[in-house]
Amino acid sequence: MERTEKRKSPYTGLILLCWLVYACSYIGKLNYAANINQIMEFYDVNHADAGSVSTCFFFAYAIGQFVNGAFSKKYNVRWVVTAALLVSGGVNLTIAITDYFPIIKYLWFINGFALSVLWPTLIRLLSETVARKEMPCASVVMGTTVATGTVFIYALSALFAPINFKLAFYTAATILPVIAVIWIALFKSVIGKAKAFEALDDEKEKTEENISERIPATPVSVKTKKKVSFDLMLMIVLLAIFAVGVNLIADGLTTWVPSILKESFGFDDSLSIILTLTLPILAVFANFFAVSVHKKIPDFVSQAALMFGGSGLLILLIIGMFTVRQAVVTIVCFALVRALIGSVNSLITSIFPLFMKGKVNSGMIAGVLNGFCYVGSTASSYGLGLVADHHGWTAVFWLLFAVCALVCVLWIVYVAIKKYKAEKQSKA
Repeated sequence: MERTEKRKSPYTGLILLCWLVYACSYIGKLNYAANINQIMEFYDVNHADAGSVSTCFFFAYAIGQFVNGAFSKKYNVRWVVTAALLVSGGVNLTIAITDYFPIIKYLWFINGFALSVLWPTLIRLLSETVARKEMPCASVVMGTTVATGTVFIYALSALFAPINFKLAFYTAATILPVIAVIWIALFKSVIGKAKAFEALDDEKEKTEENISERIPATPVSVKTKKKVSFDLMLMIVLLAIFAVGVNLIADGLTTWVPSILKESFGFDDSLSIILTLTLPILAVFANFFAVSVHKKIPDFVSQAALMFGGSGLLILLIIGMFTVRQAVVTIVCFALVRALIGSVNSLITSIFPLFMKGKVNSGMIAGVLNGFCYVGSTASSYGLGLVADHHGWTAVFWLLFAVCALVCVLWIVYVAIKKYKAEKQSKA
């Protein structure tokens, strides 16, 4: 019993510190999207121009995912996380005091690359320090960071909207350096406790951990290279394509729902932002939903296609609601689409790489698929804003429906290929 108490204490401290850093990073990451209505009015810019700023962020973030994922093992975790938080805080402060809109997209690009350091670095730290038995707990806790941070910054933005939207940027400029100081102050303590406890583990557990750490080594990668079948490669390619659609829809909704509610239904800025909070709140449950569905539909491509199909039907309903101006039904549909697409994101970036451990390099696959997700994010802000400027919000949702339809078509092709291969093998 005493040993169990000890086991929880050091790992809990480390996990919670990583959670605090990543959740609070969203204060300096999503405050632009949360205040996009006020930004367009203040700077007198259209949807495309306003969306280009988020596009710069997502582009930098996508590049950073690949770069920092590859080099995170060489980083000094304590100082690189501190630097990322301080840079983001500085960028937010600069945006808060500037009245020159053209510079904001370059500042937000820097912010995107700086914050892209955090996820691969924190995950690397947890994977190297937390015992394998505690990994499910760490995964669940870290999985709540996005929704928690999103809810917090959107709630703050709703509070600040009637006063001055720049208060959201001043808040980020204040909180992020404070989090950096907390990180520096507690880092050695929580790491020291975790490592000290790790030394108490029995020899058998240590041996298992050492074997696990050697999985990505050269002999195994050579072996997995030989084992990658056509079916698995086809699955990876399709999931990479699906990943683009996932964040095109998810981040498109997160960015533009406040504008849609204001322009199409006449809601004021504060109410639009508050109602947008329903999206990340439902998305909290997406990971649990994805895991439960996977038990019944073990094929990853089929499960993803089912979620896209459901999203497509809901998007058709949203298009219909624009005609009859049913705000409540529209908001519910927004939330359900975000939850379904969020479950696909969890499936592609977390569940699939973990289930493929031993068949492919899980870390590399997770990084590649997450990178493709942010290709979709990059297209979502500027691209959907541009479509809205020229053709209206209805056209935007027809485009999102087309994405869902394309996924379903690719799934039909996938099933046909699998069926053809199965018949060919049965005749051989």
